This record gives sequence, structure tokens and C-alpha cells, in this order.
Amino acid sequence: MGAEALLPLSLFSNRTVRVSSIASVMLGMAMFGGLATLPLYLQIVKGATPTQAGLMLVPMTLGIMSGSILTGQLISRSGRYRIFPIIGSATLACAMFAMSFVGADTTLPLTMTIVAFFGAGLELNMQPLTLAVQNAVPPRMIGVATASATFTRQMGGTLGTAVFLSLLFAQAPVRIGESIQTLAPTPAFQTALQDPANGEFAAQFQQAAAAGTDPGVAFGGVLQDSSSLTTLDPALARPFLIGFSEPMDMVFIASACVMALCFLVMLRLPEVTLRSGSAYAERAQEDAADAARAGATTAPISTAPISTATTASAPTATTPREPQDGPA
Repeated sequence: MGAEALLPLSLFSNRTVRVSSIASVMLGMAMFGGLATLPLYLQIVKGATPTQAGLMLVPMTLGIMSGSILTGQLISRSGRYRIFPIIGSATLACAMFAMSFVGADTTLPLTMTIVAFFGAGLELNMQPLTLAVQNAVPPRMIGVATASATFTRQMGGTLGTAVFLSLLFAQAPVRIGESIQTLAPTPAFQTALQDPANGEFAAQFQQAAAAGTDPGVAFGGVLQDSSSLTTLDPALARPFLIGFSEPMDMVFIASACVMALCFLVMLRLPEVTLRSGSAYAERAQEDAADAARAGATTAPISTAPISTATTASAPTATTPREPQDGPA
């Protein structure tokens, strides 16, 4: 479809659009990877319900709101936007790296503080990148450019969610099994195992040990339903908490590496002067110029009167009729 396509490929010949699209893919990977992992950490490791886990993400929303207000005010006053995605990608990379140190014993206030910086880093990237793309294209392409910015970010989010959650749940059973084998000989674990209140878990544990089954495989069902951990003895639940938080650290390290690459891409983002007027006014000027060009290239239609001069009529030959049947 060429220029009439839903997403014209010629759009990416613009350097600002091209750099912003690559950065948006990386940003989406890190953003959705973190957003998919954090609620799982809060529910499985911290024992929160889905509703409580959602409320615990309010600091991230506050970070997004504060970042949106800050960037909007500063960009409108200075007319410059390039510095904000650079700062935002660096902030997001640092927040991801800090989240890799969050474990089973990390306090919630510290975790929520890091989550707030996570949200601020997101907003320092999202809105300025959208603004950069809108400002770099002609007024007629603003809608397509805005859609392309959202499309590339969602594509990155789809890829990040698939890759990071696959990494998380592939490593979690292995790490849980290693944690159980490490903590099983400890006095606290053995004492809790002998408690009659934990008889069901003790029977399952002894059955797995007798069969030589990997503990991570035997108790892998806890990843599908973590509600049992809230009622389990803390000494018996601790291997599961550690076993899940360790692969989560790997996910955040991978996200931090993606954002470090995104930071390098942001350095290639050009600074284009923001529009001083309305894009609608520019669109009207373009339409008027097109109409003028169309009128100049159209051949004028002649309005000269048609000559009505008569000439002497020459005798015309007549074709004789063929005789017809019937009476004369």
C-alpha cells in the first residue's frame, strides 16, 4: 500500500522515529517484564493476595504521575525533551538492578521505594518518546507516528513478558529444589517437619525422598497455587520463598541489561526543535499549498464562443430507396 499503509515503512526513514522505535521495543521489554514479575513476588514471597499486591504497586503509579508532571512542566518551559529519555533509561536500569537484590527477607518499604523509582523511570521515557515522534513527522503523520510508538512498545512488552516469565518459571523449580536440599538438614526445618500440624507436608516430603524425586518437581505445584504457603510453617515455607526470589533476581538483571542497551540507544536520539504553533494550523497551510499546486497544474478549460458562421450548402447525394413490396 506504500504511503497508504497502516504503518508506512517510509516513516522509519526518519532518524528520530527509527531511534525512538528501537528504544520503545527495549523499554516495553523491561517494563512489562517487571510489571509481570513484581505481583508474583508480592504474592508468592510476601504472601499478599492479588488485591493487596495491586495496592502495593501504588508507589509505582505515584512515580509515574510525578514523572509525568515533572517532564510536562520542564519540556513546556525549556522546549527540550532529549535529556529526559536519557535520564529515564538510566533511572530504570538502576531500579531494575536494585530490584535484583530484593530477596525473601527484604522489607516492603525498601521494595516500594525501588518500585517508585521504577515508575518514575518509566514515565521519563514513555511520554517524551511519544512527543519526539509526534514532533519529528509532518502534521498529517502525527496519528500514524503516535500509533507506531505505542505499537513498538507493546511489541517489546509481548516479547519481554514471554522471555522473562519463561526464564523465571524454568529456573524456579530448580532453585526451590536446591533450597529444600540445603535447608532440609537444618534443625529448624527438621523440628517443623516433626510437628503433627505439618503432617501432610511431612508425608509428601518423605514420599518424594523415598522415591528419589527432585523436591523442586515434587513441590512444583506451589507455583500454580501459592496460597498454601501462607498456612505452612515458616521454616518449611522458607525454601520456597528463597527458591522463587533467586530466579526473580535473574529476571531483573536481564531487564537491567536491556535498559543499559536502551540507554546507549537513547544517546542517538536527535534533538528536534518543538513546534511553536498548532499542528492543525500547519496542516491547514499544507492543505492550502496542495490545493494551490493542484490548481496550477490543471489545464484551464476554454470558454471561447463557438463560431456560428454559415456556409453555402452543397448539394448532397441521395441514396435511392429500394423498391418495397405491396401496393403503390
